[in-house]
Amino acid sequence: MSFETLRIIAAVILLLCAAVNLVRRHWVLNVAVLALQYVCVFLIILEVRTPLLAAIKLIVGLMVSLMVYLILRTSGLIDSLFSRQRLTSGEVFRGTIALLLVLISHLAAPKVKLSIFPQSSELLLTASMGLMLFGLFQMGTITEPLYLVIGMLTFLSGFELLYASLEFSRVLEAFFTAINLLLALVGSFFIVKDVESRAG
Repeated sequence: MSFETLRIIAAVILLLCAAVNLVRRHWVLNVAVLALQYVCVFLIILEVRTPLLAAIKLIVGLMVSLMVYLILRTSGLIDSLFSRQRLTSGEVFRGTIALLLVLISHLAAPKVKLSIFPQSSELLLTASMGLMLFGLFQMGTITEPLYLVIGMLTFLSGFELLYASLEFSRVLEAFFTAINLLLALVGSFFIVKDVESRAG
């Protein structure tokens, strides 16, 4: 299998991960898929970053996923991954939206490359636009702290991918790293506050 084929598979899995986090409300699954999403970002960003710099993003992403998982675990919010949950009408609606977002990202990438970002590959543009669209839609439609955090992290991953294809700045790379960690910390705080308010 060539590296280009691996990157295409990673892009497909990446958009599928973002779709799962938008559609399903299963916390163990959502955190696991978030971690997988960062692995796919790592494979795609290798196109424009050295393995060392790409690995930093992977490590930060896995740390963020672990932080969110641990706060859910200590708060007693983790349910079984294999528990049966029927699809709701809201999930069917969000699934339809997810298909539309993937289609928009795929169809818009060639035009965006041609007119705005000629130095970026279509694959990278499809992945970055898809993540940003999924993140924005998730932040705009869901009020639960966990899903807001996942939406923000998804949007930021897409923005980082797009920016990485344009230029390299050590300061901004460090800034993105700090923002990811801060989002996880702040999100963890609000998850705990939400649990406490429900218990009270």
